Amino acid sequence: MLNKRKAIAAVLFAALLFATSATSRELSGVQASSISIATLRLAIGALGLLVFAKLFVKDFSYLILIRNKTIWIMGLGVAAYQAFFFIGTGLTGVAIGTLASLALAPLMAGLLSWFWQGNRPSSMWWRSTFIAVSGLVVLSWSGLQDSKVNLTGVLASVCAGAAYAVYTVVGVKLSQNGITATSVLAVSFSVGAIALLLISGNQVGQALQGNGIWLALWLGLGATTLAYVLFGIGLSNLSAGTVSTLNLAEPLAATFLGMVILHEEISALSALGCTLIAVSLSMLAVSSAKESAE
Repeated sequence: MLNKRKAIAAVLFAALLFATSATSRELSGVQASSISIATLRLAIGALGLLVFAKLFVKDFSYLILIRNKTIWIMGLGVAAYQAFFFIGTGLTGVAIGTLASLALAPLMAGLLSWFWQGNRPSSMWWRSTFIAVSGLVVLSWSGLQDSKVNLTGVLASVCAGAAYAVYTVVGVKLSQNGITATSVLAVSFSVGAIALLLISGNQVGQALQGNGIWLALWLGLGATTLAYVLFGIGLSNLSAGTVSTLNLAEPLAATFLGMVILHEEISALSALGCTLIAVSLSMLAVSSAKESAE
């Protein structure tokens, strides 16, 4: 098993790559539906992962893995995450959308892992999760008073977090039971890409106009293929709770990018909600890093 500190570093770097997704979309100026952008990202990313698995994973067999029903569940979770994430950030902004999408992910992943695999969460996990939920409640409440916070967008982001929790827990279970993480990700992402292609139909062409091709290549190869190769290292060497916790570096980085690069503004109440979530993420990250290093 790989040194856990290296696995933690890989997941954190993957989170930083993930964080560029929504900001890249805004900077590109591409006027296309969220579902079309999500579809292109997943299709190109899946292709990149399949090529990587074919070249570097011994005895990789797509036809054998595609028959695994659990991989289909993971693939649908991947598709749902991509779609809801871009819908959420498109409606309520990069900073708040990304925070809301992953604020509840550790709670959901922890509970799923507990009930499915018997991994009982720690007391620190419960405390920090309570703070995260409180922050999300404040953030949602601010939407009633702040027109810049779209409650539909927050809800879509929360759905994205739920989908993320599902495919993370399933991915950890598969990758720690004899199937290499890259193989699991490559096949499940192809399932997700097919699902989104069926849903989006002819909308995909919208995302290729203007700077769309460059956006698609970055989102597909940089923020998906490379990011998930690194993410896969975490799936193989860390628990689902630890992986989802470390990936909370993504909303922090995305919030920073949204405020500094895109000049997004948030109200005082929204800032309080974001602060509570950030405190929760810091508590979980430090605790998980210490546990993994021991």
